Amino acid sequence: MSSKKTLHILPAGGFSHEVAALALACDFSDSCYYDDYKQKAGIKSPSELKVGAQLALAIGSSQERKKIYASLKGDYQFPSLIHPTALLMSPETIRMGCGAIICAGSILTTNISLGDFVIINLHSSIGHDCVLGDFVSLMPGARLSGGVILEDEVYVGTNASILPGLRIGKGATIGAGAVVTKNVAPHTTVVGIPAKEIVR
Repeated sequence: MSSKKTLHILPAGGFSHEVAALALACDFSDSCYYDDYKQKAGIKSPSELKVGAQLALAIGSSQERKKIYASLKGDYQFPSLIHPTALLMSPETIRMGCGAIICAGSILTTNISLGDFVIINLHSSIGHDCVLGDFVSLMPGARLSGGVILEDEVYVGTNASILPGLRIGKGATIGAGAVVTKNVAPHTTVVGIPAKEIVR
């Protein structure tokens, strides 16, 4: 008889419910929510996490996900969660770090490298020879053409597209619906078609 397999989810925001549903599709039998800021029934403090717990970081913001990871005290497991409807066309050529969350309907083609704690949200696609750094976030419907490099902590908004061979610098934000036609410098935000930097 197999033991109960629980996924511990942090924090308890809207995306956490989607991750809980994904966990059930990935053979977890149960999930439990943790949050320092939400005092509701059924939500525990992160200080209650036990050593060795299987933990998912369920927040879309790349920077917030990294902060939460840095705040954790203890030795935890970070399984990668891949929805059964996600298509990995050539899984033997896809390298995946720990804690990846790959949502329903996503497509990953071939020769792809994913860093740690990458989120690939609903119906996103990643072309051949792409490299995604740690804490990268692709929101629903994001499209990466072949040979794209996303450095650590890049956030790609809903339905944004990045053309082939481009490099997006660390901590950059690609706005929803943007079409990126040239490299993006670190820690900048680009929006529009073609995407242009927002000057603050």
